[in-house]
Amino acid sequence: MTTKMPNKKIKTIFNVVEEKSKPARMNLYGFIGATYWDDEEQSVTTKAVNQALKEITADEIDVHINSYGGDAFEGIGIYNALKQSNKTINIYIDALAASAASIVAMAGDKIYMPENSQLMVHHAATMIYGDASDLESAVADLNKMDKSLVLTYMTRFTGTEDELTALLDAGTFLNTDEAVALGLADEVIEYVEPQEPQEPQEPKEPEEPKSVANIKEKLIAKYHGKIAAKVVTKHKRQPTIAEKLINLAKEAE
Repeated sequence: MTTKMPNKKIKTIFNVVEEKSKPARMNLYGFIGATYWDDEEQSVTTKAVNQALKEITADEIDVHINSYGGDAFEGIGIYNALKQSNKTINIYIDALAASAASIVAMAGDKIYMPENSQLMVHHAATMIYGDASDLESAVADLNKMDKSLVLTYMTRFTGTEDELTALLDAGTFLNTDEAVALGLADEVIEYVEPQEPQEPQEPKEPEEPKSVANIKEKLIAKYHGKIAAKVVTKHKRQPTIAEKLINLAKEAE
């Protein structure tokens, strides 16, 4: 199945920011792989990631991803580079990790998704022109690539290989709770307003979906208990200067 992505591309950015006593930050934004329209230094490639890993001194790296995908081989290459780095890899899906970018995301020791982000998985795809022999060869190559993709996803996927294949057949977008339930993410990041401390509450069991008409809903219905077991990381918004002054005035009264 071919899944249509938005026409407007995400600007390609590859860089690393490193500060003492903090995890290094690696930004992987835009197309996965080399392109004709981006500078080589900005291209998100296995070569660039390997070079950056050699130069990073920190033992922990926060890898931030926002990408529609790109070259599947580059996605697998970057995945393997991160896994072989002997560093703790924290993946943050800033908005979207689709296609080859979702393969890169699987390299995380922990995968964090802000509550408004998404993950997207699908079968390998290509564009081909030629005769029947060319097309048959392309199909064989795509089937081989699919096996590589499945092997990567199955390092985390909660269900069976047949269930994963069904998701790939459908070309599936997953929200945060769905990704966590299926084992493709670990924690949901929520941004909450500052408030008075409250007694911790037990997580509620997610409701059973009313309809299980498609494969994604069936799998979420089957594995939804995984969501409640996961930790939710909540980032509090810091009060503004005006709010701080108002609070100080109230305390002075």
